Amino acid sequence: MKHYAHVNGTKIEYMDRGHGPVVILIHGTQSSSLEPYHVDRLVLSGFRVIVPSRPGYGETPYSFSATPQQFAGHLQRLMEVMAIDRYHIYGISAGGPTAIELASDNERASSLTLAAAVTSAVDFPYRDYVSRNVAQPAFILAQYAMKYFVFKALQKQPFEATARMIESTSLLALDAVRDEVTPYDIFLLKRVASQMTFGLGAQFDLRQRVAAEALLGVTCPTYIVHSKNDKAVPIRHAYYAKRLISHAQLIILNSPGHLIWIGRHARKSEQQIERFIRFNS
Repeated sequence: MKHYAHVNGTKIEYMDRGHGPVVILIHGTQSSSLEPYHVDRLVLSGFRVIVPSRPGYGETPYSFSATPQQFAGHLQRLMEVMAIDRYHIYGISAGGPTAIELASDNERASSLTLAAAVTSAVDFPYRDYVSRNVAQPAFILAQYAMKYFVFKALQKQPFEATARMIESTSLLALDAVRDEVTPYDIFLLKRVASQMTFGLGAQFDLRQRVAAEALLGVTCPTYIVHSKNDKAVPIRHAYYAKRLISHAQLIILNSPGHLIWIGRHARKSEQQIERFIRFNS
């Protein structure tokens, strides 16, 4: 069930599921509070998972002046309103900058997990042009066209469409990716396609930056997990975060690409994250 809060004059949409140690999961691009990656399994593993929609996604409004630091401040205030004193932070992909800002200089953060996360600036062709206001209508239209194409392809040829979706964010050849696809991956990516959220949130992602000071300010236990085959968010993001968060634990995976939650060994990677969070609860 969706929830809504008004914090510091800003509306925040969020999901709140499960019971146990609190995990604030910060979703990636083209997602929302309906984020499918790892959420169900965290809940089944005994965690309370709160997933806020970032600016421009779901019903959380976009502001051209919004920053990960500003939104992290809103989330800190939301936790105070909800009387949650301690929480774990789990940043996925483009949710990395907000997760880092939320964990930085925050005594209430029990741990930080960065999974295939952006830790500096988003790597995207023509980023500066696409992030301008004038380019928004065309960019949004392109996103909706892509959703329609992906959804139709998954209905007609689910295995091949899943493999090609994975390949689009992978450094591996298509044949190698095909060997990794499981029935659960097909189910999960169909769910991802049906819940894709488009709009101004992508502008927020393209404009966001992470200051080195934010990474240096992370003192809680930190777990960085990244695939060496990630094309969407190159592995240099993981090494950069590790360099500035010197106490962090860095795990390099051989998963088929950016989406570390799919592939033959995905559940093992998820369980390692769950153990890390539980150990620091």
